[in-house]
Amino acid sequence: MKSRSIVKTASAMKNNIILFIKLIKWVFKSILVILGILPFSRCSSGYKEKDGKVFFNGKEITDKSFVVFSDEFAKSDSAVYYKSYCINGADIKTFVPLDAHYAKDKNTAYYCDEEREGQNYYSTKHSVIVKIKDVHGESFKLMGEGYEGYAKDNKQSYLKGTGFQVKDVATLEIIDGQFLKDKYQVYFQQKPVKNADVYSFRVLQKSYAKDTARVYYYGYHNEANNGIHEIPANANSFTVLEYPYSKDETSAFHVFTKIAYSDANSFSVVGNDFSKDKNNVYFETKILKGADAASFFIIQHEESLDDFNFTKDKSHIFYKDKMMSVTDLNGFKVLGLEYSMDHKNVYHGTNIVKNADPKTFKVYDHGYGEEDAEDVNNKFLAGKR
Repeated sequence: MKSRSIVKTASAMKNNIILFIKLIKWVFKSILVILGILPFSRCSSGYKEKDGKVFFNGKEITDKSFVVFSDEFAKSDSAVYYKSYCINGADIKTFVPLDAHYAKDKNTAYYCDEEREGQNYYSTKHSVIVKIKDVHGESFKLMGEGYEGYAKDNKQSYLKGTGFQVKDVATLEIIDGQFLKDKYQVYFQQKPVKNADVYSFRVLQKSYAKDTARVYYYGYHNEANNGIHEIPANANSFTVLEYPYSKDETSAFHVFTKIAYSDANSFSVVGNDFSKDKNNVYFETKILKGADAASFFIIQHEESLDDFNFTKDKSHIFYKDKMMSVTDLNGFKVLGLEYSMDHKNVYHGTNIVKNADPKTFKVYDHGYGEEDAEDVNNKFLAGKR
């Protein structure tokens, strides 16, 4: 129960820091508004009509032939526009938007978007206007309400304007935002899911799916395998636990890998890649050697937002998957930024911080810069003086 309380507290603290980051972004964005780099409000960041006048980004457009389709698309007698960008070559008379990104005319279809640079995210934008190749305009249509980016015609399907082939485009439909299927095949984004059963395939929740015979994991861990891995689990008894854990009737799994020697009936998630059963404690898929499952829990410094890697049982202290050489178990405490201490030593990870004085040692709150901690004599960075 104590470890659950610790993890819940940590989750709340993470939510607080996310809110703090959003506040910082809002302040930064407000500064850009004051400087005139961004428009005054989100509601003015597109085409608007008011009192017989047309505006874009809050500025009036004086061209009397200007027609607004939506916040994103408009046209005049001489051009078609996606936001402030001209769509070159579009047929003005037959041009019509389909949603916030797709549009078509009598000749072709278009996918339009904006991309931002990482270093200049708020101030620099570039247009992405894709004139879709080999499209059959008359049959071109969007796929699935609420699933942005997918479309098809009578020849192929499209994701954000890029065509990809499926076995039967006529029966192609979206299962959710990641998976599609036709009457012959299941697809993950644009790639076939090998051996998947079309009729029984279903998404369980984020990162997991299954059919009658197989279980699948999909996510950022496995891009090298077309974005999806088969989990060696029994599909009938498979259950998703707290991410990234799951189990079937005999074994537990971390992400898409079986935890060897795990006991499904007694298996439980401790948190932060630690788990346990009646026999062992595990870090990810590794047995934490020497750990006592019954007394094992996470140590969390109440003011730290990032240290969940220190754990304890009745006889030992651990950092991630390694046992620490700590003799004063009762005096041990976590300081944050991977630092910890007892009455004799200061530690960074599993290593003793040389020349550190436990009585005066303190970790900086921010954790950034050329130092992250100090004592009465020295300053330190990542455990080194």
